[in-house]
Amino acid sequence: MPSTLMPDPLQILIVDDERLARRSIRSALNGVAGVAVAGEAASIDAAAEQIRTEAPDVVLLDVQMRGETGFDLLDRVEAPVQVVFITAHDEYAVRAFEVNALDYLLKPVDPDRLAEALRRTRQAETALPEDEDTDPEGLAYDDLFFYEDGRRPRFIRVREIICIEAAGNYTELHVADGTTALTSTTLSTWTDRLPDAHFARIHRSTIVNVERVATVEQEDGRTYSVHVEGRDDPLSMSRRRARALRDRLA
Repeated sequence: MPSTLMPDPLQILIVDDERLARRSIRSALNGVAGVAVAGEAASIDAAAEQIRTEAPDVVLLDVQMRGETGFDLLDRVEAPVQVVFITAHDEYAVRAFEVNALDYLLKPVDPDRLAEALRRTRQAETALPEDEDTDPEGLAYDDLFFYEDGRRPRFIRVREIICIEAAGNYTELHVADGTTALTSTTLSTWTDRLPDAHFARIHRSTIVNVERVATVEQEDGRTYSVHVEGRDDPLSMSRRRARALRDRLA
């Protein structure tokens, strides 16, 4: 009888500044099959280092930590990692999904909800994308591309895109005429298709048309606000990405 290879356990990094909270999460993981705790971190610096050295599959991440937030960690890491926020505060849920969090769980952790979130992570790892064999063509700055808004066909010129933001499993295009378009195209695919000379990734969940950037203002030591033409509210940008954008605009 042929043997069935078992998948490697998901490697989990627990990030929380409270020791008892980390212990509680570790205890909840005891009842979840197919996972292993790769490490724990009590600060953003320690978590960033462990992500770099251990390459965990999933980060179980607290939102509010001493003097910093879990969102600060996401601005500092480049490695692809799935994030499940575990927090006592429900007011950050919308922002969590804006940065493509896999799930948002409230303390005390429900082991069944945690197991379900990790099960979806495993499914996402093993599922093949439907268009895996396709290689979408790159777009030029003056190109028109077709988009079906509901049942209404629409053409959008690339140069008219102000910015693109992740919205859960979708992306939202903000267009110069003040309209928005929700698409199923991933942010990574947009990054590959849009012309590098005109578009830049300023956040893990945001692409901006650099030709539309009006001003960049430093908010604190780590974050910047990017003001773009045709949009009232500024976009957030990390310090690391700010250096790259500054070089582009120089």
